[in-house]
Amino acid sequence: MAIPKWANTERQNHLVKLFLKCGGFCVYGHSPCQGTLERKETVVCEWGKFCLEPVANGEPCRYKPDEGKPHLPCNVRHAIKLVWHCSYGDYPCYMPFDAHYEFFASKLIKEWVANDRAQKSAEWQAERQQLHNVGERKYPIGGQFNFISQEIYFADQPQYYLAGLAMSGLTFKPFAKLRLASSFVALHIDLGDTLRKVSKSKRRKAVRYGIALPLEIQKEVDKLCNLAVKHYLDNS
Repeated sequence: MAIPKWANTERQNHLVKLFLKCGGFCVYGHSPCQGTLERKETVVCEWGKFCLEPVANGEPCRYKPDEGKPHLPCNVRHAIKLVWHCSYGDYPCYMPFDAHYEFFASKLIKEWVANDRAQKSAEWQAERQQLHNVGERKYPIGGQFNFISQEIYFADQPQYYLAGLAMSGLTFKPFAKLRLASSFVALHIDLGDTLRKVSKSKRRKAVRYGIALPLEIQKEVDKLCNLAVKHYLDNS
């Protein structure tokens, strides 16, 4: 039987260690699974848009319609949201038994497969661009910058771009994904306990939907990212 592409030695060892640690129960070290399931009524957009505060029915929807499509009125509906609260602490369990080994490992494998696919696609794009690159710097169609404008333009470029935040399946801690400017190099920066000061709900929204963090926390994240990028550039 062929071994799946995601199953390298490091990942297989991680799954084995995870099982030996939890014994097939909660991967965070708690057994049996205990907690409360809270039912919350919430108002959601009828059109499937992510909207924290929908306007009253009949008013125009806040989202700009696609080109050639009419501006829809704001329609909402009431929905039931189930929120799981773990009895042992603030752990990212969204449903009962969601953190047990079998379900957790299944989600972890899907993340690995998605990461491998994204990495392969990025490598293919880099190779494709390299094959078609003739070593010339590209300028706007309207004309080239003069020498001074060139220096100003390239000096104003940031060192990196923040692609987003995510939770690591190996360390169970948040990390930031960066892309270095004018490069296909991507860095994953461990944020440690930086987001501990933010509520569970805000952390989840920042990771899933890219909603901005509080200014104080964002400054700490930027500081960690700047230090990590400087360390990478100094040693590369």
